[in-house]
Amino acid sequence: MTQQTLQHTGTLPYWSDSASMPVAPKLDHDLDVEVLVIGGGIVGLTAAYLLTKAGRSVAVLERGRCAEVDTGHTSAHLTMVTDTRLMELVRTFGRSHAQAVWDAGLAAIAQIDVAVREHDIDCGFSWVEGYLHTPRGNAKGHDDAAGAFAEEAALATDLGFDATFLPEVPFIGGPGVRFHNQARFHPRKYLAGLVKAIRSNGGELFEHSAVKEFCEKPLAVRVNGQLARFDDVVIATHNPLAGLTEMKSAALFQTKLALYTSYVVAAEAPRDAVPDALFWDTGTP
Repeated sequence: MTQQTLQHTGTLPYWSDSASMPVAPKLDHDLDVEVLVIGGGIVGLTAAYLLTKAGRSVAVLERGRCAEVDTGHTSAHLTMVTDTRLMELVRTFGRSHAQAVWDAGLAAIAQIDVAVREHDIDCGFSWVEGYLHTPRGNAKGHDDAAGAFAEEAALATDLGFDATFLPEVPFIGGPGVRFHNQARFHPRKYLAGLVKAIRSNGGELFEHSAVKEFCEKPLAVRVNGQLARFDDVVIATHNPLAGLTEMKSAALFQTKLALYTSYVVAAEAPRDAVPDALFWDTGTP
C-alpha cells in the first residue's frame, strides 16, 4: 500500500526517525553504464539490486536522498491485495490477468524475504496475517459488507490464494477477509541493506543528482552539468519523467495519474495489546 504521512513541521515519519540510510556522493563526473536507474526509492533500488546481481553495470541517480520521499512515508504493508478489489480486477481485466496482478504481489514479498535472508538484513521482516475489514464503528453496513467479503474470499480462494471470510475480524470486529502470508518490515533498514548489496555487486549510487535533460545521440542524461551515458534506462520516479517522449504524449500521460495522499499515525501501544498483523479497511482514503 502507498499510504503516506503528511510531514508537518516537527513531524518526522517513524521510518526516517528510526533508521538512517548510507550517504551517496553527488555526481561530479561523466559516467558510462549499461543501465541507468533514475529514482532511489524502493522501486529504483530494487531494480538496481536485481540488475547488479545479474551482472549488469548500473548507476542510480536520486535527486534528493535515497528512500526519503514515498518510501520514507509508507505504511510498510507488504501485501498482494490491491486497493482495487479482486472482483473488480476480474471484471475489468479477466481472471488470468487479475490473478497475475496478485501473483506478482506475492512474488515481490517473497523476493524481499530472499534478499533479507541472503544478505542478513536486520529490518524486522516477518510474515503476518492481513485483514481487510469495514471501517471501525460502521456497524450499519456490516450485513451488506459481509456478503461482498464472502464473495471476495471465495474468488480469491478459487484463484489459488489463501483467503478466509470472517464474520468477526480479530481486534477490529465486524466482517472481513483474512489473507494469509502477508508481511511487514522496516523499509529504510531493508533498503540500507540493499544499498550495501548494490555496492558490493559493483553498482554506483549518486544523491542530490537530479536529471535535467535527456539526450538521444548518444543515449544520455545531463546531471549536475555532467553526462551520464547508458544503453537502457529505468525511470523509477514517483511522477514519471517524460524522457525522450514528445511533450504532447508526456502531457497526456500525466492526465491519467490519480494522485492522492492518505495519512498514517504512529503510536506506542502496550506489548501484545495489538495483534502482529496488517489491518486495512474499505473506506476511501
